[in-house]
Parts: sequence; structure tokens; C-alpha cells
Amino acid sequence: MVNVNKILVCVDLTPTSLKALEWAKDLAKKYGSELVVYHELEDIYTLLKVSTSFGIPSAPDLKENAEKNVKDRIKPLLKDFEGSCRLLIEAKGKVIDRLPEVVEEEKPDLTVITQEYERDIVKINSQILVIK
Repeated sequence: MVNVNKILVCVDLTPTSLKALEWAKDLAKKYGSELVVYHELEDIYTLLKVSTSFGIPSAPDLKENAEKNVKDRIKPLLKDFEGSCRLLIEAKGKVIDRLPEVVEEEKPDLTVITQEYERDIVKINSQILVIK
């Protein structure tokens, strides 16, 4: 039998990524895996980077409010998942750049992505399930 101890799913709250989350939850339940739900706050990252570049102050709680908003949207989708689950919400770059780094840091046995990131499979050091 295959050991799948950790599953990472990339969720950007689009309908396809929510379908990917359902697949990841089902697989995590089947294999007793830890589920890591990854969401990158691309807009917040860009806003913070631009405001810093131009010396324009941003709201001090901008990132925290955005994280809370994402948590509030994802947590209800996980209420039926009884296993070990962790939310990884960041504002460190673009998903296309960060996903391979997050996979390297987390070392999941399986990464679930949407077809939007399919072209970057060669950069991701993990078994991958692509959801369309």
C-alpha cells in the first residue's frame, strides 16, 4: 500500500480549486493523511510591495484582515473533515512562484492543483493530481 502522510492542496477559492479541495479531503480521509490547505494572498503581496516601493503606507492590519477573510471562507468547507488539517495562508508572492517553494518546504506526498498550474508541474517536486 502507498503511504500518503501529507496532502497539500492549492486553493484560490475559484470553483475548480474548491473541487480540488474536495478531492484532497476525500484522499486525506482515505489515507489518514494530514491535509494542508495552501492559499496565497497575491493581491495583498502586490499591494504591500507597491506601497513599500512608493513609500505609501498601507493599512497596518491589511494582511491580517485578508487572512481572516480567507479563513472565514475556507473553514466552513472543512467542517466535515475530521482528520488533521492546517491552513497555510501567505502573502509572499505569486502562486506560480511560491507553489514549488511551498511544496519543497512542506514535502507533501501528494499535491493537488488545478489545471491553471498544470504548466508548472515540472517545477513541483511531488506527486501531483491535477483537477479540471
